[in-house]
This record gives sequence, structure tokens and C-alpha cells, in this order.
Amino acid sequence: CAKQTSPTGGPKDTIPPTLLSSRPLNQQTHFSQSTIELTFDEQLLLNNPKEQIIINPDTDNPFEAVAKKNTVTIKFESPFNSNTTYAINFREAIQDITEKNPVENLKIAFSTGDYIDSLKIEGTVIDLLKSQEIKDATVALYQNDTFNIFKHKPTYFTKTDKKGKFQITNLKPGDYYLYAIDDKNKNLVVESKSEAYGFQAERISLINN
Repeated sequence: CAKQTSPTGGPKDTIPPTLLSSRPLNQQTHFSQSTIELTFDEQLLLNNPKEQIIINPDTDNPFEAVAKKNTVTIKFESPFNSNTTYAINFREAIQDITEKNPVENLKIAFSTGDYIDSLKIEGTVIDLLKSQEIKDATVALYQNDTFNIFKHKPTYFTKTDKKGKFQITNLKPGDYYLYAIDDKNKNLVVESKSEAYGFQAERISLINN
């Protein structure tokens, strides 16, 4: 079969793909399917989707992502939970086939219930010893006060950007416990002997952003 390669000649492609349509639509309610489909304006490839795509709240629901021409399809093994708002951050998972320009700031939120939760927590993760921001730190939110960061995965999580900034969106009102983890093995729990971590000392009672 033919191998997909970048065409030669002409000006360099610096424009990332543009989303034309999605199923579900962003902010859609009563979504009941287990397949997500995104259509763009050019041919695509996938960049490590299992690591790049972040789904909140964490579902432990395995998925397969496939790029075919200008469409990305993500199939989950199980249905989504009922009456729940989900936010999917694609980060740099979807890129064009010519220069691997990633789709910029692509996030889709949808709900299996009547409404979309819309609160958010944002901030910056800093290494206090070096007085510098930390790139690609895992920022984790826990809801149950009996959680154990050495055993339990967080309900919500994200990664910091190049400037150490993070944002977790589409949260429902409630109490949260906030941690940041240097999650080297990417298992979403803290390895006390090898991974640095920090936390917000006080519980966050989230009513406003």
C-alpha cells in the first residue's frame, strides 16, 4: 500500500487544521453514543493519542482513535456515565499530514444529561527550589476526602503547558483537593521515592471560577 508522505516543493505549510464539524457538537447535551467523530479541512495524522488526549472526568474507559483522510474517529469500549459532563482536550494529538502542525486549543465538552457543568480551576505550577515554572506536570483534582495519592487516580486531571499554566474546565460545584505531580511513569498516582509532588493545603469549595 502507498505510504503517506509530505509533498515536496512550494511554501512551507504553517497553518494548523481547522475543525469543520464534530459529533457531538461542543456544549451538546443528551449525548448517548460511544463514538466521537471530528472532521477537518485537510488530511490528518495522529500523534500518540492515548497520551495526548485528556478526558475529564477520568473514566478508565478504553478507546481507539483512528485518522482516515480528514476525519478522526474515537471509539470507546463502554457507554459514558449518565448525567455527566465530559471535557475532552486533544492537546497535540491531531496534526496535519504535511508539516505536523497540531490543531490549536481543541476542546470539546458535552453532557449525557440535561446541562453542561461550567466551572473551572486554573493556575500555575512552580518549582519552589528553582523558582521556575514546571512544564508537563500533572495537575490532579480529587473529590473524596479519603483519597490516597499513592494509590488512587484523580477524578479530574490535566497537564501544564510550556509556561507551567493549567486549566481544568467543566467542573461541577463541590469540594476539591488539588495536587501537582511530576508523573514520570504516567500512571496518575504518586511514586513517593521517585516523583515530586505538591498540593494546595486547603480544600477548594468550588462555587465560582
